[in-house]
Amino acid sequence: MHGRDKIDVLVFGDTAIDDFYEVGSIPRVNDSADVSSWREFYGGMGANTAVVSRSLGLRAALVSVIGTDVEGENYRKYLQNLGIGLDLKGILNGDTTRSMFFKENGRQISFFYKGVTEKLDELEFSKELIERAECVYMARTYLNLQKKVSSACRNKFLVYNPGYGVFGFESIPKKFYQILKNVNVLVLNDHELRHLKKMDFNISNKLGPKVFIITRGDKGCMVYSKEAQITVPIYKTESVDASGAGDAFNAGFIAAHLKGFETYDAVKFANAAASFIVEKWGCQTNLPTWGMVEQRYDKIDRM
Repeated sequence: MHGRDKIDVLVFGDTAIDDFYEVGSIPRVNDSADVSSWREFYGGMGANTAVVSRSLGLRAALVSVIGTDVEGENYRKYLQNLGIGLDLKGILNGDTTRSMFFKENGRQISFFYKGVTEKLDELEFSKELIERAECVYMARTYLNLQKKVSSACRNKFLVYNPGYGVFGFESIPKKFYQILKNVNVLVLNDHELRHLKKMDFNISNKLGPKVFIITRGDKGCMVYSKEAQITVPIYKTESVDASGAGDAFNAGFIAAHLKGFETYDAVKFANAAASFIVEKWGCQTNLPTWGMVEQRYDKIDRM
């Protein structure tokens, strides 16, 4: 990534190859199940958000690590061809991260081979990139990296979605709270929030974020701010695969915010963006443009 061109959204997050398996049943321990179909896609919480952001017309850039294997090099070229600015550190002899999803009638179990993603927490980055960005987005719980990023974002709009990384917390790390001090918007799903609450986490503007967004699947989103607590409805559509919906939501929210939308409307736009991703398998398929999302956004309150 060269030059000093403006960046709308600078993403710090992972890249991965996603494997999806449809099974007749999710087996118990020491049992087995037949796979009825298998699909492979590009994924990773950071890359997904960057790709959807680009599809919505944003100047998107991604800071990440990637394997130097064939899959990693192909992924790099794919992102470049989309016009995403890249600061990807290739890990020599490293394997690209893989996510494996086993799905059965709406139920799912997942397995993750971290590969080079483990190196993301050690990544060094140029603060000049942050200076060029209108918005910075951080995905998952790479706390060492995110503490450095958040410290450099005191005057930037910073969105943080720790995702399922919070399920690795046995107690809430001090670094997590330090990161939140500089975050403007924290995004969690309802399962993640329930897990954090078991460790005495409570939604409060004293933590740092001005806005907390809690996604709840087909029940819509709850938005908490100092001024209000509101429910934002979804765009109703047939869901084939919900994987990646949260990443598209984050991209949609950021895009709408940068267009000047108020929080409620930005979240509604984010829900409309996510509705496209759930309609097909894969986190980076069925990518919508701004105009496509805008059409669904206009219909939500009438559904």
